[in-house]
Amino acid sequence: MPKNSKINTASAVNWQVGEAVLTTLSDGYVQLELGTFLKNLPLEDGIAIQRKALRSADFLLEINTYLVRSDKHGPILIDCGLGSGVMPTAGQVARALSLVRLEPNDIEIVLLTHLHGDHVGGLVDIDGNAVFENAKVVFHRDEARYWLEQDIDLVADRQGAEGARQALLPYGERITLLEGGEVAPGIEMIPLPGHTPGHVGYRVGSGTEAILIWGDVVGLPHIQAQRPEAGFLTDYDSAMAVETRKAILGRAADEGLTVAGMHIEYPGVANVIRDGNGFRLVPAQWIAHQ
Repeated sequence: MPKNSKINTASAVNWQVGEAVLTTLSDGYVQLELGTFLKNLPLEDGIAIQRKALRSADFLLEINTYLVRSDKHGPILIDCGLGSGVMPTAGQVARALSLVRLEPNDIEIVLLTHLHGDHVGGLVDIDGNAVFENAKVVFHRDEARYWLEQDIDLVADRQGAEGARQALLPYGERITLLEGGEVAPGIEMIPLPGHTPGHVGYRVGSGTEAILIWGDVVGLPHIQAQRPEAGFLTDYDSAMAVETRKAILGRAADEGLTVAGMHIEYPGVANVIRDGNGFRLVPAQWIAHQ
C-alpha cells in the first residue's frame, strides 16, 4: 500500500438508548508518544499500566464521534473528528456515516464537546468548505470566549485556535452558543470543564437508559481510569481536569451511568467500576443495547 494512501478505519455500531439510537462512528486513530502526552505521572507507571492492559507504550489515540437519531429530531452528530487530509489513519466520519446510509448533508445539528482539532477538524474539507452544509453547530459559550473571541496571541495553543477558527468560519450565523441544558429533545449539555474552558459532555436519554458522552474526560483510557490524577498534554487546566475526571468517574461508578468518550477504545461505550483507589472502564455489551 502506498505510504500516503488512506486507510479505511471507518466503522459504525448502534446502541439503543430509550427512544433514540446512538451510533458510534469511528473516525480512525492517530499514534502518539506516551511520554509526550502523559503528564503528572511517571512515564514508567504509565507504561506499566499500558502493558498490563496489553497495550503498547506507543499510544494509539482512537477518535470516536457519535450520531443520535430519533423521531423527535433529525440526525445529530456529536463531534466530527480530525478531518480529511491530516492523517491517513483518520478523517473517516463521512465514510462511517455512509455505513448507516447517511451523508453529511443529512446532519441537522453538530454538537461539539470542545474545539480541539480532533473534534472540529471534520467540519471542513481540505479546501475549507463546510462539510455539513445544512447543520447548525452548537458548543459552550466559554469555548468561544477562549478559542475564538480573544486576541489569538493570548491563547496558549495558538495553532489550536487557528484551526478552530478555520473550521468554524464557514458556519457563521449557524453557530449557537450555550452554557448547558437541553440542546435537542432527549439530549442535555453537561459542563465538564478542565480539559478546555468550555469542555462539555452530552447526556442522551434519561434514567437508567441514559448514556453520557463525556468528550475528553479521559484521553488515555486505561491510565486515567486507574490513575485519575494523570494529566494529558492538551489539558487547559490540569487541576480542574483531574477534579472533573474524579467526580464523573465516581458518579458513573456509583450510579451505574453508562459513558461514552471520544477516546475510549472503540466502540467507545463503557461502564465504570471502582478498582482499588481508582477505576476501570468495562466495555459495555453492545448486544444488551439492541
